[in-house]
Amino acid sequence: RSTTGAKLIKLAKEKAEEQGQSVLDVIKAGRGSLTDTTLVRRFTTGNPHDIEYEMKSVVFINENHNQYDALMDLAHELTHFVFREEFNPYTKNFTLAEFIHSTIEGTGGEVQAFMMECKVHYELFPSKNPRGNCRSVLDQETGTISKSQTVRRFYQVGAYFQSFVQMLNKHGIKESFPLVTEENASFVSSAYGIPYPVAAFEEYLTVINKVCQNDKKRLSYMLQRSPASASSFQVGYQQRCKGFID
Repeated sequence: RSTTGAKLIKLAKEKAEEQGQSVLDVIKAGRGSLTDTTLVRRFTTGNPHDIEYEMKSVVFINENHNQYDALMDLAHELTHFVFREEFNPYTKNFTLAEFIHSTIEGTGGEVQAFMMECKVHYELFPSKNPRGNCRSVLDQETGTISKSQTVRRFYQVGAYFQSFVQMLNKHGIKESFPLVTEENASFVSSAYGIPYPVAAFEEYLTVINKVCQNDKKRLSYMLQRSPASASSFQVGYQQRCKGFID
């Protein structure tokens, strides 16, 4: 009955059909609410240069939620499912700074998902106080949800400030995150239990370590089959994985 929700469901149906599924196939009950995206990479040991990629997403909604919280989480997770830009961690532009920015304020990221959740709330329950931080990011003049205020709040990391800044400095990307502050975190990742910028860093580490392990295996096949043709791939592997894997 929400205009925004109806559009989300329509787009989710179309996205699910692209995966060869129905929208009910991709929405499942789970222990927590999250959108899980899997990238399947295929290559043969006989031809490690030829790779195929396939990406699929599944939306999980916390099975212990009441109806209201389930509705809000559904709006949130469907935003990730529909709008989040597909990323391939095996490409050169899969960098730490870009991943954190994309996770938080990119298309289909946490900021957009939160704003969509608030929008659905106000369309369905205009007289009911929303959960969480929806009221704190309303523009006082227009009464609409402020994206700039939402973005600013997502970069509040509280007690993680010192360690997070040290990490940014270590990787030479501190200047890319001028909005990070030590104000108490307004938003905490349910998957990691820590502020979103820190959670995005942890997720990047998980992904890049897996990528580097897989690329190391692929490189060994290349070196066995054709050492000369493996040289450019080896340089890219060393540049990408230096500092993340032994």
